[in-house]
Amino acid sequence: MGFNPRLGYLRRNFRSELCDLEGGDSLESLVRLGSTDLQVSRHGFGAARIGDGAPLERIEAVFDGLLNLGITFIDTADCYAHSEELIGRYLGNRIGEFVIATKCGCITDGEQGEEYSRPVIERSIDRSLERMGLECLDLVFLHTCSADILRAGEATDALLRARDAGKVRYTGYSGDDEDALQAISMGVFDAIQVTFNILNQTALDAVLPAAQGAGLGVVAKRPIANARLLPEDSPQFHAGPYWDPVRSLLAEDGAWDDPLECSLRFTLSHPVISSAIIGTTDPSHARENARRAQAPPLSPQLLDALHRLRPED
Repeated sequence: MGFNPRLGYLRRNFRSELCDLEGGDSLESLVRLGSTDLQVSRHGFGAARIGDGAPLERIEAVFDGLLNLGITFIDTADCYAHSEELIGRYLGNRIGEFVIATKCGCITDGEQGEEYSRPVIERSIDRSLERMGLECLDLVFLHTCSADILRAGEATDALLRARDAGKVRYTGYSGDDEDALQAISMGVFDAIQVTFNILNQTALDAVLPAAQGAGLGVVAKRPIANARLLPEDSPQFHAGPYWDPVRSLLAEDGAWDDPLECSLRFTLSHPVISSAIIGTTDPSHARENARRAQAPPLSPQLLDALHRLRPED
């Protein structure tokens, strides 16, 4: 079954009415993802970790809290173990209140075939639809395939065929550096997912400007640098020459009290980034991350200083 435009209209208006009912107090503002009509929360929920055997009661508690926190954008993938199944199970008839992005192209356990081939991508998309109980996927990213695979055309052709068949509304690419630039240059994708955080600013040089110029929606992955900002998680990094001047700058600006909030503010300060995805299986962490996403952008002066001080990528 193909995409129902009326359903998309109702979903978007439901979200607007929900914001009105709540008075905007508990919900994040929604922003448009590039040139699509998808409205996404600034903080996206990364659903990779929920598929790795976390206690089901905790997963249920996380999902139950997402709408109240204003998190309406969920990022998952066919290869994230049981992630898609759990999304379908715990969101149920509420799934239409969310924008769901998934990824395709990787070989899952026990699957036969060649990664990023047309049959593998077709099966991946069909599995995602079935697992989450959907007729059409909002957004599907090709999952970190190389520039050579993109140029070969089979992977992109398979994804575009799924779109034309009504199984996918918008197409995207997830990856970095030269691979991401190749994807942007092809002019066939609606969105891109890239690594961008205070410790990895490589995308500043070419990828983000190219995406902005092409009108693509940009989703940031690893916006809190996999929590490496916490000294106990990365003591060697925190002893390095980069960190002292950065910490001093952040302290002067009053941004150092919460290093994870600082990193999220840094990522969301870039004007081309619509949403930053963070995963957790802890409901309290989800609440804290939603609060962090509400913080204002870092000042232009601080951003400029952090860009100039960035470590070698």
